[in-house]
Amino acid sequence: MTYDKTELNFLQRDCEMQFGEKDGGRIFRRASKLYAELVVTTDYKNDAALQKQLKGLVYPVIAYYKTLLAEGYREPNALGLVRRETEKAAKNCGEILDAQTRRFFPFHAFKRNIKKFMASKFPSADWVCTEPKAKIGSVSFQIKECLYYKIVHKFGCPELCPVFCEYESIAFRGLSPKTVCERNGELATGHEVCTFVFRKGRSETKK
Repeated sequence: MTYDKTELNFLQRDCEMQFGEKDGGRIFRRASKLYAELVVTTDYKNDAALQKQLKGLVYPVIAYYKTLLAEGYREPNALGLVRRETEKAAKNCGEILDAQTRRFFPFHAFKRNIKKFMASKFPSADWVCTEPKAKIGSVSFQIKECLYYKIVHKFGCPELCPVFCEYESIAFRGLSPKTVCERNGELATGHEVCTFVFRKGRSETKK
């Protein structure tokens, strides 16, 4: 199991640039080993969506973070380094959303397809979402149980949860300017639910 097919497929190059070829290579190999251990020791409950999310994003981030801590980096520094990589992955995800919605996808079409969007972004049984509520110019829903929240607490690194929240916020910017995502409360910051509100934005064509 390697990082090549994950959302952090650029990590080896970034590690070598950040820490130097020798130290960066060692850190990357150590993270890769931990990532592989997480992948092969997990019961995915015959849930392909859960497996995809854990392998693609969650475990790569956790493995890199725990490796940095094991290498002696203090928590704030390790979080900063992980956040940098996760932001890059989120921007890549946002570019995919941008490409999917760039042409002929106004807000009313997004609102009409909100359940499909939710199912694609929060697909496994480890996500528990409320029914979306539609108003003129907006549609909202709440997440009552979050995969990210569960996993980071399971592995003793709850401080990573806001990093995953930031990932979603950055990725959903790919929907703009036609659809704008707002967050109002997060499990990671002590709220009872995570609230997503998608509002109608500008209608001009993206460039």
